Amino acid sequence: MKHQTPEEQGSTQRWIFFLLIAGLIAITFLFLISRIFEYSGPSLLHNPYSAETSPKHILVGDMDFMVPPNTIRHQEQRDATSVTQLDLVFLWPSMAGYSREQQVAFSDASRKSNLIFVSISRPDRVLLSSERLYSVYSQFFSGDPVRGPASLIGFAMDDSSGFGGETVYFKPESTEPFVARCITPENKEPPFCMREIGLGASIQITYRFRPHLLAQWQQLDNRILERLGGFLLP
Repeated sequence: MKHQTPEEQGSTQRWIFFLLIAGLIAITFLFLISRIFEYSGPSLLHNPYSAETSPKHILVGDMDFMVPPNTIRHQEQRDATSVTQLDLVFLWPSMAGYSREQQVAFSDASRKSNLIFVSISRPDRVLLSSERLYSVYSQFFSGDPVRGPASLIGFAMDDSSGFGGETVYFKPESTEPFVARCITPENKEPPFCMREIGLGASIQITYRFRPHLLAQWQQLDNRILERLGGFLLP
């Protein structure tokens, strides 16, 4: 039997070492890929967003906005010059638009998602969530109040109201309270909350977010209005 020289033995050991390292790298790579797909699903490969940040002029009704395309949800709206409703998306808390560095976060549809979906419209009359609390929602409260995050309270809505399966959270003892409807879809999709606010006297903002962000309700309106106010032309 031929014995290996010390040099040959060292070479063999180095090859084994390199193969082990290559194997570990491959396993780590496959693990990361599997986690990305578990986290975001196939939507990561078919991302609907744009990374373009140069603002474009767009009319919402008769109001002029300069909006970065990376905040606009739909391609047809990125191509349009005038829309009746503009649909945007932001990442909380930075309120940044889409970027390739944040593509996993922008593909997150889980209940822990930090995406905020915003719709801008120019209705004949702006109807805010705080107005609806007393004129509509409070007429259909059912059962006892539930304790919400950050001093909010919630009431389930009566099933016969058209709001069945929803809970309305609001800040009590406030003249213009924070009010949001939280909805659990019947198709087992994660729940979401929705709120309507005004930008000035004539622009209605509807925004949607995951319920875990209710704990930051005191910052939501201000951050959203500040971001959108920067898009509105004088």
